[in-house]
Amino acid sequence: MYVSPAVRSIREHPAEDESVTLLVRAADDVTAIRDRIETVGGTIEESLEFETLAVSVPQTAVGAICEIDGIESIETDRTLTIDADGAGEDVSTPGE
Repeated sequence: MYVSPAVRSIREHPAEDESVTLLVRAADDVTAIRDRIETVGGTIEESLEFETLAVSVPQTAVGAICEIDGIESIETDRTLTIDADGAGEDVSTPGE
C-alpha cells in the first residue's frame, strides 16, 4: 500500500483536535473499504473515480485507516489541487 509522506507525518504526529480529508483508493472492493473506514470513525464525504473515496477522519484515527486491508493508496485531498507555489519551475505565469 502506498501512504503519502503527508499521511505518514499525520499518522506519526496527529493533532488531537484536528481532522483531515484523505483520498483512499481501494485495491478492489470499495464497498468493504467503505464499511471499515466508517468503523474506525471516518466519514465518507464523496465517492470518486477509480475506486477512490474522499474520507474525513480525525487525525488521531489516521493510523487505524492505514491498517485497513484492501487499500491500494492513501493521500491527503491536497493531491487534487495544483498551485503555482508548490509546482515550482513546472509552472510559468503570464509574461514570463
